[in-house]
Amino acid sequence: MAATLAAAGGCVERNVERIGSEEAASIPPPPAPQASPSQGAAAEMATTRLVGSVELDDKLAGAVPANATLYLIVRVAGREGGPPLAVQQIRSPEFPYAFSISERDAMIAGTPLIGEMTIIARVDQDGDAFTTTPGDLLGQTSPVVAGDTGIVVRLTERAGDGTGG
Repeated sequence: MAATLAAAGGCVERNVERIGSEEAASIPPPPAPQASPSQGAAAEMATTRLVGSVELDDKLAGAVPANATLYLIVRVAGREGGPPLAVQQIRSPEFPYAFSISERDAMIAGTPLIGEMTIIARVDQDGDAFTTTPGDLLGQTSPVVAGDTGIVVRLTERAGDGTGG
């Protein structure tokens, strides 16, 4: 009986007619599934966010060049190396700058925003995300957690010239 079950389970015969590649190419793909408005809202609500603003310290007023780029970088709190959890790039920002960072901004797709995190803000003069040059404006938060709102990242330092705060 075991041999009968093994033989029967391995193969299924169906009445299928083979078609050519041209005919197969002419068959339209199935329609994409449509999300209902409530499903779209639920997916939007399920996204973890960090919400706040980037503010410019008074002593740095007027130090933002017109062509500057603001980078918002989310890292695991206390970790300096490796890829950030999430990043945003904002060209020619105006301060205060309101932000909302979520998993959609993840450096590596699918990376969740969990645990304690630090948000680093850098106003970059050369537009190169990988370099910090003298005169770039810097600031960061103390640890925040997913879902926090009202976060303030204050730009208080100028890179390379000793202006700190």
